[in-house]
Amino acid sequence: MAKETRAGTPDGDERLNGFSWLSSSMVRYCVVQAFGEDWLHQKSPKIAGKRTTKAGQPSMEAVSTIGNLSKLNYLDLCDNELSGDLPASIGVLENLHSLYLCANQLSGPIPPPLGKLGNLTSLSLSLNNLSGPIPREISDLRNLKYLYLWQNGLSGHIPSEIGRLASLIELDLSENELTGSIPHSIGNLRSLSVLYLYQNGLSGPIPSGIGRLTSLVELSLQRNKLTGSIPHSIGNLTSLSLLYLYQNGLSGPIPSEIGRVTSLIKLDLSENKFTGSIPRSIRNLTSLSLLHLFENGLSGPIPSEIGRLASLIELDLSENKLISSIP
Repeated sequence: MAKETRAGTPDGDERLNGFSWLSSSMVRYCVVQAFGEDWLHQKSPKIAGKRTTKAGQPSMEAVSTIGNLSKLNYLDLCDNELSGDLPASIGVLENLHSLYLCANQLSGPIPPPLGKLGNLTSLSLSLNNLSGPIPREISDLRNLKYLYLWQNGLSGHIPSEIGRLASLIELDLSENELTGSIPHSIGNLRSLSVLYLYQNGLSGPIPSGIGRLTSLVELSLQRNKLTGSIPHSIGNLTSLSLLYLYQNGLSGPIPSEIGRVTSLIKLDLSENKFTGSIPRSIRNLTSLSLLHLFENGLSGPIPSEIGRLASLIELDLSENKLISSIP
């Protein structure tokens, strides 16, 4: 998970309502100001029981005179014991640029008012028990660079509006219960370097527009219900080092354009319905350390060009219809 570097520790004499940085020792203060004392005690007794009394760390007596956190721009409450719904009032922290609530026990839906945090560049709600759809309002976070919603119970379709997040660098929606197709608008995310949509219930084809994501380094779509062929535009992803499409229902031939992705290190197309021969263009993938094509319907000879892949550590072509001797 990408986290922006903290600028430095604030002076203990600085006015607290001017803080743009939040240390772990100020978690209690932040929660009280953002969500209220009652919410704190109900949702996280672990934090509620903490009182900070050292210089520069506000006690509860000091908190009552502080006011609001109108200038707060960094909030990290990851790996605590926060539970219950994510409060809609979080939408009032309009100066936040980083919000990390990962690895808690939060449940319920992602509140649409989250879309009011227009200055957010990093958002992580991963490793919780959130449910319901991804709200369309998330597309209002036009400055967002890192979006992590993995390992929750989110359902419904990936909103097509997600294609408006043109600044996104990393998008991880994996290990949820998302259904429907991958929206064509995903091809608008030209700055994307990491796209993880694996282990959902996504269906339909891989959109050809994915070939417009020329900055993509890692693409993981495995363990879904995707069908159709690999788009020929995959050859445009010349920065790609990892391509995982295994355990889907993909079919047709492996496109020869895959040989243009010479940066590939790991390629796993196993447990699909691919047919035809292994393309000879695979000889161009000289950086490959892993090549898994097992459990498909591939036929024809094993291309001798595989012998040129000197970096290979794992090669699995089992459970196909390949013929002839090992080259």
